[in-house]
Amino acid sequence: MENCSHSRLAVKFSGSASSSSVTVQLGFSAALLISMGLSRYLWVAELANFIRPHLLVAGIVLFVVGLALPRRSTKVVGTIALAAAAIPFLFLPTPTPTPTPTPAPSTAGTPISVVAANVYIDNPDPADFLAIPAVASADILVLQEVTPRWQDALLASGRWVFESSRDLEGNTDMKLLSRFPILDARTISPESRDTGGRYAVRFELLVNERTVIVYAVHPQTPRSTRMWRQRAAYLRDLERALRAEPTDASVIVAGDWNTPPWSPFFRDLLSSTGYRTTEARWWPSPTRFSIRLWSLTQIGTPIDRIVASPNVGLSELLMGPTFGSNHLPVIARLSIPR
Repeated sequence: MENCSHSRLAVKFSGSASSSSVTVQLGFSAALLISMGLSRYLWVAELANFIRPHLLVAGIVLFVVGLALPRRSTKVVGTIALAAAAIPFLFLPTPTPTPTPTPAPSTAGTPISVVAANVYIDNPDPADFLAIPAVASADILVLQEVTPRWQDALLASGRWVFESSRDLEGNTDMKLLSRFPILDARTISPESRDTGGRYAVRFELLVNERTVIVYAVHPQTPRSTRMWRQRAAYLRDLERALRAEPTDASVIVAGDWNTPPWSPFFRDLLSSTGYRTTEARWWPSPTRFSIRLWSLTQIGTPIDRIVASPNVGLSELLMGPTFGSNHLPVIARLSIPR
């Protein structure tokens, strides 16, 4: 009798666990599919694009749990949950007509090294950043959240002869330093009133007798519906500026995009301009992480990047080490056509 009672309890528990698992798996799958379909239109849905790697891990866990439970339904629905989480990684659009972030190819030309980094407004000491070898040897730095103290330290290092305006507020706290002459600098769409007071800055640099255009970008962080719309407006203005560039121009767009590669807004920009990201195709490296979570970069999200026009080649892409910021520096070794 006692064995029969234990058996009934085990069956009852197993059935309850299976039912709960199916409910969670179905809810998870539905939420992911809805977020993918509505992320262009709803702020909350777009937020899911910032945690796609984390959602994939959750999908794997639900799949494994489904396999462990005896009912066939948990296995089937667990597979659906895994598929829903993997779609952004496995079924990325082809380069045309709506290209997925496709890595730029390696082409022959003049090699240059570009570093993009959000140095973090509350990071007081530039010493760790300047000690990074790839930073010290960089030809071009594109920095965000630069303070006057950082600006002074960077200039005092004497490593970069040419610099953008020292009016940090006028450049949305962005700073460009270069070993190449800066021929021109201008703000993109300063007349726009829907970007949250942020604007991309376009620079023209002279690299071995060829003009190279560098855009420094840092759109709004989409922490609310209003800020999400401001970021979309910023990317709209940036896209228009890039489309206006000559087709044979060598263009580099670098900075903290506050936009993950799974975002439809980012894919739209690449599709419209024909430009390519330097990120990995299937698993972009995290660049933004939380200092409160022990600076575990592995559980961060990829929002900092370097994008290039089709005639700019990529030789190597690296993520630098931590340096007191909540972002990692993005280091790209590029090739500019001669």
